Amino acid sequence: MKKQTGFGKGLATGLVLSALVATLGISAVAATSNRTIQVEDGFSLSINGASFTPRDANGSKVSVFRYNGTVYAPVRAVCEAAGMDVDYNSTTRTVELTTADQLTTGDYITEAEAKSIALKDAGVKESAAVFLTVRLDWDDGRPEYEVEFYSGQTEYDYEIHAVTGAILSSDRDLENFEIPTVSASSDDMISAEKAKSIALERAPSGTTMLQCKLDRDDGRTVYEVELRNGRMEYDCDIDAYTGAILKWESDYDD
Repeated sequence: MKKQTGFGKGLATGLVLSALVATLGISAVAATSNRTIQVEDGFSLSINGASFTPRDANGSKVSVFRYNGTVYAPVRAVCEAAGMDVDYNSTTRTVELTTADQLTTGDYITEAEAKSIALKDAGVKESAAVFLTVRLDWDDGRPEYEVEFYSGQTEYDYEIHAVTGAILSSDRDLENFEIPTVSASSDDMISAEKAKSIALERAPSGTTMLQCKLDRDDGRTVYEVELRNGRMEYDCDIDAYTGAILKWESDYDD
């Protein structure tokens, strides 16, 4: 057992609000009385069998505890980890939870806008950049674009909020990536857009592009292309000079 003080802002609401305030960053005012209560510590969380440690906006661990037969956990950390969008309506004092299947892409910025935001921040002209990945993803409970490109001898990684366009993270260090070196002139290489079109022509109708990355494999410079059509994933290598498909693999994602 562990004593908790300062929760007496109305037992029914104080405990809930304490979790919400820590995770949603809101202000709450309730009853004025203070009281000491005893809670049971030592509880942990798992999501789909994987251990999960809830943290607040500052990265600090948030306690999970039981009081009066009910286990209390931070709503934002738990719901976002489960793939839900969490928002707070200060007018109605309502915590709004939205499942991923209810979110639409109608308000999302485009891939081109995400690329432009990353290039502007990096101070790189589009003509000098080779894009490896521009992909819409769901991470930490929010939709975001993963943008990766290199220019010269520097690789740039960005995570950009798909609704607001805000840069969530950026990295300019080489991580498990080697800038391709080729013996022939890079002017002779086909473009990434050409490689994408070659792969899409091979794939069934309705296939979407996930990634197109320039790399070295078996002594050749290739575009590594990933595509998806429903539950089917396709991986192919395309010769960066001839445009020939060197490898084509398909895998059903179950």
